[in-house]
Amino acid sequence: MIRTELAALLLLGAGFALAGGDKVYDPRAYGAKGDGVTKDTRALQAAIDSCAVTGGTVRLQGGVFLSGTIVLKSRVRLLIEAGATLKGSHDDADYPDQNPATDNTQLHNCRKALVYAERATGLTIEGKGTIDGSGGKKEWQGSSKTRPERTRPMAIFVVQSKDVTIQDLSVKDAAMWAVVNMETDDLRVRRLNVHTPFGGTRDGIDLVDCHHAVVEDCSIWSEDDSICLKSGTARGCEDIVVKRNKVLHSSVANGLKLGTASSGGFKDVTFENIEIDGCDKAAMAVESVDGGAIRNVVFRGIRIHDAGTALFVLLGHRGGPGTGSIDGVTFEDVEADHMKHSWGSIVSGCELDGKTYPVKNVVLKNVRLTYKGKAKTVPADPPEYKGQYPDPNLWDQVPAGGIFFRHVRGLALEDAKIDVQPRDAREVLVERDVARISSE
Repeated sequence: MIRTELAALLLLGAGFALAGGDKVYDPRAYGAKGDGVTKDTRALQAAIDSCAVTGGTVRLQGGVFLSGTIVLKSRVRLLIEAGATLKGSHDDADYPDQNPATDNTQLHNCRKALVYAERATGLTIEGKGTIDGSGGKKEWQGSSKTRPERTRPMAIFVVQSKDVTIQDLSVKDAAMWAVVNMETDDLRVRRLNVHTPFGGTRDGIDLVDCHHAVVEDCSIWSEDDSICLKSGTARGCEDIVVKRNKVLHSSVANGLKLGTASSGGFKDVTFENIEIDGCDKAAMAVESVDGGAIRNVVFRGIRIHDAGTALFVLLGHRGGPGTGSIDGVTFEDVEADHMKHSWGSIVSGCELDGKTYPVKNVVLKNVRLTYKGKAKTVPADPPEYKGQYPDPNLWDQVPAGGIFFRHVRGLALEDAKIDVQPRDAREVLVERDVARISSE
C-alpha cells in the first residue's frame, strides 16, 4: 500500500475534517464492507458512536450496507450519498425492542426500527441515497393480526428528540410504518420519496405527538395512511404544517389523516398545496375518538383524484376517559373528482348517554367536489357511532350522495359546488341536527 493511501485510512479511522470543519466518519474504516451480504451493524454503530463524541457526519458511499438497528445520537448527521443504500436485515433478532421513557399508547405498535434515535438533539438524516427496509420479506407481510406492527421494524423512528431534519432520501419497503417521529419538536421532513407498498399496515409518514413540525415536498406511495398525525398521550400534536406534498397511492387507507389514535389534541394544523392521486378511503380524514380536542385544522389548495371519498370528519368515543371535541375544520380551495366508491362523505358528531357532542365550526369554501352516484334507493340514517374503527365506509352508503352532516354547530358553505355523477336516488347534501352560520 502506498504511503498516501495508508495516511488516508488513518485519518478515516479517527474521523477527518472537511473544509467547513465538519468531521466525517466512514464506516468502512470501522470494518464495514458495504457489499450487501456482510452485516455491517457493528461497524456502522462504531462510526456513529465515534461521531457522537465530536459531532459530525457519518457518510455512507458507494455500496449496500446491510444492517440491523443502528442508534443515532445528538449532533450526528447520517449522510447516505447517491449510489449508497442502508438495507435492513431480514433477521428479526437484529431489531431489539426500543423502550423510550414514555407512556405513549403508540409504543404498542412502535417497538422496532432500522434507524432509531431517542432523546437526540441536532440530528440530521439525509442524502440522495436510499434506506431500504427489506419489507418484502414474506414473514413480514399479511395482516396486522398475523404479524403485529410491534414485531416489524420501521425504517426510521425518532422519539423524544429536538431539532431534527430528515430530508432528500428515498425510503422504500419499510416493514412497518416508514418514517415515524414521536414526541419530537422542531422537526423538518423534506423532499422524501417514500415507497412502501407491502401489507399490512405500512404508513408513509407519521407524526405522533409532535410540536412545531413541517412536512414538505415529499412523495408518498403507501399501503396504509400516507401522511398521518397521531396522538397517544395528552401532549398531542401542535403547530404542524404539511405542504407541497404528493400522495401517489394509498392502497387501503387515507391520504391525509388526523387520528385514529387521538388521546391528545391536534391544534393549529395546516395541510396546503397537496396533490392526492389515489387513496382507497378518504383523501382528508379528521377523527377524534379517544378523547382528544381538535382545533383549528385547515385543508387548503388540495387537489384530489381517484379517492374513495373526499373527506371524513368524525367525533365519537371508543375508549379513554371521555369524549373529545372538534372545533374549527376548514376545507378551502379543494377540488375532487373520480371517486372510487359511492359512500358519500360524513361530517358527524355523536350522541352518547343522552348527550349530544357536536362538531363545531366547519367551513367549506371554494370547493368543487364531484361524488360517485350508484344508489338506487335512499339508505336509512346510519346509527350513532358506537366505537367501531372509524373508517369513512363504516356505514357504507349514507343518505347523501355528497356529504351527510349530523350534529354540527356552525356549518358554513361558501362557494361550494358539490355534485353527484351520475345522479342517484340520494340528495347531494343531507343535514340532521345542523345549525348553519351561512349558506348559498
